[in-house]
Amino acid sequence: MMSGNSIVQGLIARWTATRFVREALAEKADLQAMTEKPTLRVWIGVGLIGLSYIIGWPAVGLLAWISYHLREPLIVVVGGPATYGLSHVVFLVGLYFAGVHYIRIVLRWVTRRMAERLTVPPPQYAPPHISPTGFREEGLDRIKGDTVVPGAQRGLSPALVAGMAAFVISGLLLLIRPALVVIPLGFFIVLCLVAPFFPGIGFFLPVISRRKTVRRAVALTFDDGPDSDVTPRLLELLRRHCVPATFFVAGARAERYPATIQKILSRNHTIGNHSYRHDPLLMLRSRATLREEVARAQDVLAAFGIRPLIFRPPVGITNPRLPGVLRELDMYCLTFSCRAFDRGNRRIAKLAEIILRKVRPGDIILLHDVAPRGGGGIEKWIAEVERIVSGLKEKGYEILPLPDLIDRPVMEQIDR
Repeated sequence: MMSGNSIVQGLIARWTATRFVREALAEKADLQAMTEKPTLRVWIGVGLIGLSYIIGWPAVGLLAWISYHLREPLIVVVGGPATYGLSHVVFLVGLYFAGVHYIRIVLRWVTRRMAERLTVPPPQYAPPHISPTGFREEGLDRIKGDTVVPGAQRGLSPALVAGMAAFVISGLLLLIRPALVVIPLGFFIVLCLVAPFFPGIGFFLPVISRRKTVRRAVALTFDDGPDSDVTPRLLELLRRHCVPATFFVAGARAERYPATIQKILSRNHTIGNHSYRHDPLLMLRSRATLREEVARAQDVLAAFGIRPLIFRPPVGITNPRLPGVLRELDMYCLTFSCRAFDRGNRRIAKLAEIILRKVRPGDIILLHDVAPRGGGGIEKWIAEVERIVSGLKEKGYEILPLPDLIDRPVMEQIDR
C-alpha cells in the first residue's frame, strides 16, 4: 500500500510533467512582463470593465426611475435583471481582454516558483544519534515512538497553502461578485501579520518548537547571551545540578566575551545561532540584511571550532525570507514552547512559578542569560533558575540535552 508521501510525490511528478509547467520552467517565467506598456487590447478591456459598472446598478436605477414615471413596473422587472446580467457579461469580456495576459504571466511565475520549490530535494541531515554535547555520534538510543513537532521536512508551508487558497477564492469571486475579492486577500494579509507572533506555528517555514512525547522530558535554552556576569554564575548552577543546556548566543556578544563561550563549550553545553546583533526588528529588514546577521554570527562562532545547525530568530518571529536564508546556510529553525514572558529578564518576578505551572512533557523552555533589569538583580534571577531546575526534578521531569530531546544534532565541530 502506498504511503501518503508517495502519493503526494507521484502527484507532484505528474503535475511537473504537464506542458504548462515545463514551459514555465524552460522560459524561467518572471513578472518582468507586467511592466511592459499596455497594448490596445488591454485598453479595450479596461474600457469594457468601466462600461460594465456604468450599465450595472446605475442603469438599473435609471430603469427604476423611468418605470416609476411611466407607471410601467415591467420596465424594471424585466429590464433590471437583463441590464444587470448584461453588465456581468461585459465585465467578463473586459476581464478577458485586459486581464488574461497578466493572469497568465502571474500563473506562469507562480507555477515556476512552486515547481522549483517542490522538486528541489530536501537537505540531507546527519543521522539522529547525537552525543550529549550535540556533536554527531553513533550509539545513543532514540526516544522511540515520539515525534518532533511540527517537523522540519521541506514542503508546502502553511503560508503558501493559505496564499494559494486566497488567490483561488478571489479568482472565483471575481467572476461572481467582484466587490468581495478583497475579503480572502485581506484575510490572508492579516494571517501573515499575526501568525509570525506564534513561534510554534511555523507559518512561513517548518520550525521545531517542542517534542510530542509522553515521556516527562524537557530541554533548557537560554537566549541573548553570553553575559560576563550572569552566564558564569548560571554555568556553575548547571554544573552543581548536572543539568545540560543550549545557549542561543548573539554573535556580537560572543565576540565581546570569548572566554565565556569557551567555558560554555568546556562544560559540554551546546550553542545555537541567535543572529549577530539581536535586532528585534530583524524580520522587517531586507533578505540581504537577514542573511548577513545569521552568516556573520556563524563566522564568529566558527572561530570557536563549532558550526551551529539551529537558528532561533530574535523574539521568535519569522518571515517569508528566512527559509531561503537557512537553506543556503544548511540550518534549521528552532523556537520554544514554554516561556514566562520575562521580556529579556526585564520581569523576573515569579519566573519559576510561571515556568513550573506551564511546563508540559517535550517542552523546550526559554529563559535569558542576561543581566536582569529592575528589582532583584542577578541574585534573584539565579534563585529563580535554581527553583526551576529543582522544581522540574521534583515534578519528575528529566532535563535532557536539546539534541537528545529533538533527536537531531544542533551543532557540529569544524576545523578552526
